[in-house]
Amino acid sequence: MLEAARQKGQKILAIEDDPDVLALYKSFLQKRGYEVLSASGAVEGISLLQSHPDTRLILLDLNLPGMSGEEWIAWYVAQGKQTPVVVASGKGDILTITKGNNMTAALTKPFHMEELQELIEVLLADDWHDQVSVDKKLTH
Repeated sequence: MLEAARQKGQKILAIEDDPDVLALYKSFLQKRGYEVLSASGAVEGISLLQSHPDTRLILLDLNLPGMSGEEWIAWYVAQGKQTPVVVASGKGDILTITKGNNMTAALTKPFHMEELQELIEVLLADDWHDQVSVDKKLTH
């Protein structure tokens, strides 16, 4: 597990239109030392990301008002951003959206918050690209 000192101040942008889920993410992540930016829609998420370029990770729901999560990811990729994105959704096609995109990971709702924490730790690790490559070699 990462030390709280390493996590302290790392920004995570949570984009989720369900206020209860957004509050849960914020509370859970803040208790673990992260700075959490929260947006209830895709356009607000874009605005927050642009005003906080030091964001380290994005937690994205696919069912968003104004712009779908898929459209948001397409916009994001077109910007040339390298910040990892965790796509959290109850939609069945979540894996097809993230497949082949090494900047995204998927969590199918409902999930345990500990699963989110473990995924965040891997994605925020400095060598996470190497870890993903090793995992792929071991499973094939």
